[in-house]
Amino acid sequence: MRKDFALPALALVGGAAGFAVRLWQRSSALDPATNLFIHGAPATWALLALTAAVAVLALVLCPGGRTFSEGEADKAFQCPSSGYMTLMVIAAMGFLASAVAGVPQLMEDLRAWQADPSRHLLPAALALSILGCVAGSIGSLVLGKSNYRAVSGEQVRLAATLPAYAALPWLIRLYQVYSSDPVLLNSFVPLLAAVFLLLALHGQAAFFYRRPRCRSFTVFAVMGVYFGLTALADRLSLFDSLLAISFVVCTFGALTALSARRFSPTPLGPRMPQEDVDDGII
Repeated sequence: MRKDFALPALALVGGAAGFAVRLWQRSSALDPATNLFIHGAPATWALLALTAAVAVLALVLCPGGRTFSEGEADKAFQCPSSGYMTLMVIAAMGFLASAVAGVPQLMEDLRAWQADPSRHLLPAALALSILGCVAGSIGSLVLGKSNYRAVSGEQVRLAATLPAYAALPWLIRLYQVYSSDPVLLNSFVPLLAAVFLLLALHGQAAFFYRRPRCRSFTVFAVMGVYFGLTALADRLSLFDSLLAISFVVCTFGALTALSARRFSPTPLGPRMPQEDVDDGII
């Protein structure tokens, strides 16, 4: 089996199926009058079964393939494919679009907090998430270019951490949004999406600090893409929807790059001239 294709396909197909099943669950099992899910609804069981199946398949498919020593860990995501670079550019543009979409929401939340601080939280997590969007955009572009051109070294480390830093305030923001909702079935998909995407991006950054964890990254990335696509059925705000898509695309790009490096039968080499890390001369 070509795992370099199977793992990204599992994430995408599983996410598309999760999106469809989540829509089915919200349309057939959610009582609009009480905002509660009907106990034992078939759609709920189908979503749980699909989630378990994706997780098991990710665990089964992730072993094997090439391993990376600490000395070559920062080269694990190098990918000469133009498709990979396209994904990273799309992720970067998505982060910028998310920042733009978040500003009006920030102003609205800030006015609500100023009008009644006792009933509304200071939108600090939203403000940090918007700033994180800018950082995530820069990190995606720099990291994508570096991996595309096979550039490694300490100069790539900071860029590798920026998407992970951007995911942290978004997780905090989603927790604040859903913290007052006692219905776990309402909140578990978006929260797990943020958790797994954060873990995946943190795992990617760890490679550039000589901490390669191929299996854990692969599982976190597959589940992050799966839950991220599934969460789009939850009618999130425009800001959260765009940000979820951006994190999903960024994580999917990393998953495809690492899967190709680990499992591709043909070696991958730099597509463009490699930069000299010491003096920056091409």
